Amino acid sequence: MISLNKTIAYTKNWKHTFWTALLLGVLLPLLLITLEPFDNSNSFSYKYVILSGYALCIIIPILLVHPIENYFYEIQTNRWFILNEVFYIISTLFIIFLFAFFYHFYIISGRTSFTFDLIWDFITSFGFPFIPIIVPFWLYLRSKYGLIEVPMYDEKNIEKNKTITINGKNKSETLKIYESDFVFAKAQQNYVDVYYRTETGIQQKTFRNTLSNIMKQLPKAWQVHRSYLVNLDYLKSLEGNARKRFIRIHETEETIPISQVYYEALHKRLSNSSQ
Repeated sequence: MISLNKTIAYTKNWKHTFWTALLLGVLLPLLLITLEPFDNSNSFSYKYVILSGYALCIIIPILLVHPIENYFYEIQTNRWFILNEVFYIISTLFIIFLFAFFYHFYIISGRTSFTFDLIWDFITSFGFPFIPIIVPFWLYLRSKYGLIEVPMYDEKNIEKNKTITINGKNKSETLKIYESDFVFAKAQQNYVDVYYRTETGIQQKTFRNTLSNIMKQLPKAWQVHRSYLVNLDYLKSLEGNARKRFIRIHETEETIPISQVYYEALHKRLSNSSQ
């Protein structure tokens, strides 16, 4: 089962967002003109020009929503999760459907009054059939232009005395540590081993919980692999090759595998920190 709390690439750049909106905007009129799925063969003045106006019904909502998604991206410490992406696609689709309805209602049909039943009928008959075509292409573009950002280590901004409490599913499983002392966590079936720094060295405590639930309790945790969370302030080196990549972190000799999407972000972080 895919965790909805998994970090994924995010399209923060306005230029890339504009290109995504433009490509999707061009796609819809092309489908309407070439396939004529809803009896668009009926002749009316400036048919192709008017049908091309549907492009704005996609472009404008995507650009309007972008500052809002950027806001949530930033308050989540430059992280974007699958759950965010699902909510973004559904909510933006709804806005697109509304724009398309009013464009169809006023510009093409020339009507002056509407009901909520008309809106719903339009969405189900006109909007839903395009989802299998538009959404996969949309997700592809966002993934293609998206990046995973790894923030640089800034010792000045670290609250060294800030404590956090980690809880497992059992009442006896609890751990209170300084946020900066969390090093990494490793999932094994229904359990998660949390490794943290103490005055006597690295200690480990096991929790009966999922990795995604543990991550919610660790502000410094980044999921770099399906089984690992890491505090990237301890990042030491990035090693391996195109087929198998892993990282080493300070305080421990354990090698931690990383997914391919994290490689470029981590490589960039290490390169910047060495300058």
